[in-house]
Amino acid sequence: MNYLAHAFLAREKGEAFRLGNLMADHIKGPVDRVLDFLPLGHSDLLAEELLAGIRYHRFIDHTVDHSPLVSELREQFSKEYRRYAGIVLDMAWDYHLARSWVAYSDLPLSVFASHQYQLLTRYRDLQPDSMQHMVRYMVKNDWLVSYAKADHIRRSLAGMSQRMRRENKLAEAFIEIPRLEAELSKAFPLLMGNLLRQSFGQ
Repeated sequence: MNYLAHAFLAREKGEAFRLGNLMADHIKGPVDRVLDFLPLGHSDLLAEELLAGIRYHRFIDHTVDHSPLVSELREQFSKEYRRYAGIVLDMAWDYHLARSWVAYSDLPLSVFASHQYQLLTRYRDLQPDSMQHMVRYMVKNDWLVSYAKADHIRRSLAGMSQRMRRENKLAEAFIEIPRLEAELSKAFPLLMGNLLRQSFGQ
């Protein structure tokens, strides 16, 4: 899952929890590394909620990565692009969620996205530098709404490809999303349904 799906799955939690959830990809290693970015004199509750949000994000990632549905889809990727299947599928899930948003939420996607941007902007000082840089682009280009557009997904994968140190074919791997459209459309509601059932227990 990428930013939209992670934000959606944590939508009913408190602000610090949701911030930690969206911060997780910028915290490498032990979850308590997030404490390095907190101001002196921060509350224990703030720290606990941020840590809980990061753990939740990692729980969702682990659940998706070990889902039989996802394993089957990875095997359907062309051998040329299979090594990029995890990244491509993460983007594909946000693409499908954005396109089928009305089936999951009564709140318009544009309004939901605005709420997320406000949260991220309000707590900018608690974020690692890499996240602050990313959030500026996310808000400016309205990523969460743009996930509904295939061209945005293509450009996002191309951008990731350019940031990789080694030569790669991640940008070209976008082609697997339209090629596997039928399979992705069938798998997504099953995967999301499973995540919604499990996440309420966290």
